[in-house]
Amino acid sequence: MRPLREIELVSAMRSVRFVTYGCKANQYDTQLLRETLRRRGWTEQREADLVVVNTCTVTAEAGRKARQLIRRIGRESPETRICVTGCLAESEPEILRELPGVEWVLGNGEAKRPTHFLRQLGEEVDPEELGIPSGITEFAGHTRAFLKIQDGCDKACAFCIIPRVRGRSRSKLANELVQEVRGLLENGFHEIVLCGIHIGHWGLDLGQNLAFLLRKLVEIEVLDQNGEERPWRLRLSSIEATEVIPTAEGGDDVLSVMKDAPHRIAPHLHMPLQSGDDATLVAMNRWYTRKEYLAACDTIRERLDRPAFTADVLVGFDGETEARFQNTLRAVHEAGFARLHVFPFSPRPDTAAANPTALPSPSEVRDRRARLSDAAAEVATGYRESLSGARETVVLEGWSGLSGRYQRVRLRPEDIEGVPPAMIEVELELADRGDGESELFGRPLPQLEPALR
Repeated sequence: MRPLREIELVSAMRSVRFVTYGCKANQYDTQLLRETLRRRGWTEQREADLVVVNTCTVTAEAGRKARQLIRRIGRESPETRICVTGCLAESEPEILRELPGVEWVLGNGEAKRPTHFLRQLGEEVDPEELGIPSGITEFAGHTRAFLKIQDGCDKACAFCIIPRVRGRSRSKLANELVQEVRGLLENGFHEIVLCGIHIGHWGLDLGQNLAFLLRKLVEIEVLDQNGEERPWRLRLSSIEATEVIPTAEGGDDVLSVMKDAPHRIAPHLHMPLQSGDDATLVAMNRWYTRKEYLAACDTIRERLDRPAFTADVLVGFDGETEARFQNTLRAVHEAGFARLHVFPFSPRPDTAAANPTALPSPSEVRDRRARLSDAAAEVATGYRESLSGARETVVLEGWSGLSGRYQRVRLRPEDIEGVPPAMIEVELELADRGDGESELFGRPLPQLEPALR
């Protein structure tokens, strides 16, 4: 039982600051906790009674940054009470508890449920509050809202610690997600990004699949203040290439839903590649070959109009030779990525690749990372140039915004009367930026209609 004095101190706290590291799922979790405290009358301030640090442990650097911040808060503001949550809190709770100022270390899963969070802080939870849906109504600081549809992962990639700290895949119920999307749209958001740890596995624990959920979500209609349907779109976050295309077993699939609802689902897929070499993929315990990945890209391109592919690639994995790296370079060119995230491999404790025996030298990794980044920039430029003349729907933040194909698009003030709308349909045109690089501008079309027809 908490001492009375500690309960009084907790009850006196009324201001909070959130700091979030890591993925979109973590950002969603932070928003969920933010709204939980806001309903209780807490205010968000820079100098706060409580700092909640939602951590990431996907790389050693992510963990180092979080620990560094916590130490700085403890040193500069010793009266501030610190709650650490997230994946680092799951993987190294004892280390975090020893840091100055840290009073709560809450991991993932049940620890992040609003009622558990409140009770840990010493707040009383009324019986009626137990029935409040565990969802969000807005997304602080963003024009796009991230919606976590599942958590956990059933795979076991050799380099990844996430299944250990997040647990097995668990799906949120479709009807709850429909209501959450509707609420976000009614609160003014025009793009909802579906995220999670392994979203391609949504529904497997429910006897359903991701295509089933997408069919439900694309049917949602929200009216504006004039009684007219308000335009909006979905975007999928990271999803495996083999989980987009039709399967040998048949049934509905993600690609079919995207093809049937181009006005509702952005033609952009972030599909982790990790390596373009088969031997390296086997060592990583990935479940596809280079040929299968590239075939999935071809299938998607056949059925969608100029889709954008983005991906993650690890450089310097255990056993990577120059020949294996060359296979990855060629795969990047063949896939035609619109953007590539290149990461150096760093061994993580408690993973199958924690004790590598044949790592490339640091100088080799730096060189390969630079060459891969150069190749990715070349391919991305070619993709961007291919979009000249295409019709696109852009979600704006002022005079620029993100297109469905994940491109930054600018508007010219002379083309718009008054304040730009939140969402606009344009025809893309390529313009020289003046430094040898090109950028996309959007010429507004007369009215917002479904794009990609």
